[in-house]
Amino acid sequence: MSKLSYQELTANNLMFRMLNQEAREHVVRLAKQRSYQDGELIIKQGAPDQDVYLLRKGKVDVQVSQEGFEVELNTLEPGTIFGELAEVAHVPRTASVLAIGEVEVLCFPGPELVEELRRHPTASKLLDHIVKRRVIDTTEKTFN
Repeated sequence: MSKLSYQELTANNLMFRMLNQEAREHVVRLAKQRSYQDGELIIKQGAPDQDVYLLRKGKVDVQVSQEGFEVELNTLEPGTIFGELAEVAHVPRTASVLAIGEVEVLCFPGPELVEELRRHPTASKLLDHIVKRRVIDTTEKTFN
């Protein structure tokens, strides 16, 4: 990975700012930078993978396929973490995520990242809050 600082890599994400120096160094070692082009699939609904992503550049579209229809859930902007629900809830991917334009992300192995976040009470609570909000938001948009 490039020599960008932890602050540069995780800019605009509150959860990552809550970690101490040792945890930050560990998180940076876990991260892999990835790039995607417009329309490229980053996460496929139903897939068993557990990577967690931090959106660094560009935007992504989050959508679910429900009874043959595509339901747009959200458009995420830089600084947003996504893909965490599969790891935290131990379920297959609940939505697909597609790149809008050129996108850069940090990709983390979900089990290791969540384990590190769980060691820090404030980051752990924020992670649980994000997951809870995502479940509520997805349910409301999909079934209402």
